[in-house]
Parts: sequence; C-alpha cells; structure tokens
Amino acid sequence: MKLKDTLLKTNKKQVYAFYQKIWEYPKAYEAVTRNDIYRNIISLYKEDPELILSLCSMEEIHILQKLLEENVKKQENGYIDYLLFTNLQNNFLIYLNNGEYAIYEDLVNYVKMAMNLLDEKAYAIEDVMDSVLIGLVRVYNAISLNDVMALLQSYAIYFDESSLKRRIKKQAKLKNKVAIVRYKKEVYLVSLEFFYYKDVLSLRKSFNMANYTLESMISYGKYKLNLFQENILNFLNFLEVHLDPASIDLFLNDLIFYCGFDINNKEILYNNVCDGIEALYKEVANVIAEFPVWIYYGNNLHNFKEHIILPNRNDPCLCGSGKKFKNCCEKIFK
Repeated sequence: MKLKDTLLKTNKKQVYAFYQKIWEYPKAYEAVTRNDIYRNIISLYKEDPELILSLCSMEEIHILQKLLEENVKKQENGYIDYLLFTNLQNNFLIYLNNGEYAIYEDLVNYVKMAMNLLDEKAYAIEDVMDSVLIGLVRVYNAISLNDVMALLQSYAIYFDESSLKRRIKKQAKLKNKVAIVRYKKEVYLVSLEFFYYKDVLSLRKSFNMANYTLESMISYGKYKLNLFQENILNFLNFLEVHLDPASIDLFLNDLIFYCGFDINNKEILYNNVCDGIEALYKEVANVIAEFPVWIYYGNNLHNFKEHIILPNRNDPCLCGSGKKFKNCCEKIFK
C-alpha cells in the first residue's frame, strides 16, 4: 500500500493536522489539497529524511527498523504497544492490513535513509529531552518557563531559553503536545493535549512543585503514567486484563483530567470516570493519590476551597470560561 492512497481516503482535517506538524510554514487549509500535502511530504523526506526520526520515539524507531526487515503481525500486547503503533500510524509512517503492520511502499527508501543517518546514542539523549518536556506539561499542565529551566537543570538537561523555544517550534513530535505561551505577562510551557492552562492558572492559588525523578518524568512523557510506581504498574495490568488498549487510553484521559483538577467527588469518579463499574472504581481509588494535581499539588479539595472565595451562582465562573458559575465549575466544589 502507498501513502498517497491512504492520504486520499483519510479525512482532510486529519491529513492537514499532520501537514501542520511537519511543515514550518503550512498553507491555509483551503489553499492546499491532499495531493499537495502528499507531494510536500515526499519532498520533505527526500530533502531531509531525518525528519522521520524527529516524529518518533526511540521505541518507535526500533519498530521501524524491524518493519524494514519484515511485516509485524498485530498482537494484543497491551497499552504501551498500542501507543507506539498508533503513533506511527497517526504519523502516516505505517499501515495495518490483514492483521499485519508494514511501512508504506513509497516511504520505505526514505525510512532506510533515515536509519542510515541515525546516531542511536545521540538520538536516545534527544528522546529523553523530548519525553521530559512532554512529561512536564502532563504533570503540571502549565508551568512557568523559569520553573521549566530549573527543573531541566535538575535533570542535567541544559537549554537556554532561545534554544528551548526553537526545539519546541521545530521538533515534530512536540508540536501537538506542548507549546510556549504568554499569559498575564508570564511565559509558560503548556499542554496541547489537555488545553486548559487558563483554567488551571486561574484556579492555582498556591502551588508546590512536585518532586519527580528523571525516570518518572520520562515515563509520564512517553506513557501518561508513572510506571516506576509499583501500584501504578499493577493498576495498568488490571486495566489491560479488562479493557482493550484504545479504551484504556480514553479512560486514562478522563482520569488524568479528574485528578488534574482535584475534583475529589466520589459520585463523579464513580459515574462519569468509571462508568459505574464497581471493580474499576475500587482499583482507581487505590491509585488516585499517585496522579498529578495541576491546580494545588499535595492538598485535597477541602483544603483548596479554604484558600479561595467562590463566586455567587450567577456570577462569572472563576475558571475564566465566560459561563455562569452554576453552569460551569460549581459541581466541582460541591
């Protein structure tokens, strides 16, 4: 199968989103066709095959190396394999056909060229840097650039601000995960996956920096979970027994949001996050304290409420949404 055939059958919004990720100055949506995007992709890979590497984690590069030798049968190997193969598919490098993964025919030579240029030791270091940056915004959602620089130095990762900004702007696998924004005269690194930084910063009245090891931050960046915590690893094993990997990913997104805003409401957790499944709720209750809190780390919602003045029900919501408090965040504080 050829990439061109897939692009022509795929929703244009999805194709255009990928085009924006790899093209520094993309044309307007209406001014470019899927055929144009295909030609641009091939032109980019021909000129700079290392761009393929910048789309991939080290684990995904190893998958591509294996696929250059032979197709790989799809197996239900769990959540982590699902993330890796799904990312390669979303980056239009591989496809699934008759239960086997393969590299697109018209990309094979460019992937080979990329692998010939790969300095595995150097790229492994680059992959750590990228994973930590993604991990930071998954843990904090929004974090001032000054704090970012200090945390990176504590992990022996050294950037000046200008080089960090360039990396985030140009590194393809970061483009849909993190961004640098200016908000109320402060510069922040923010999440593009959970794009609630204004709400987080509005609710964050007091904040203690969490203490995560480099390995834990990398794990958050790669898998959304701190797999260096034994109870989290056991929790993932439980999920893999009872849910398919795609459902695990969706469930974790809901749980990360719930914990991030420190909602702390058993009814919402049971009904909205766990879909009323008692066994799932019990497992979540055992690990929920291990998930990062974006707004007030180290304190429960009761203590958080003691530090803020809630608006009246008909007043604008404190999250900055523009809605009335009763129609927005009121249920979080009940």
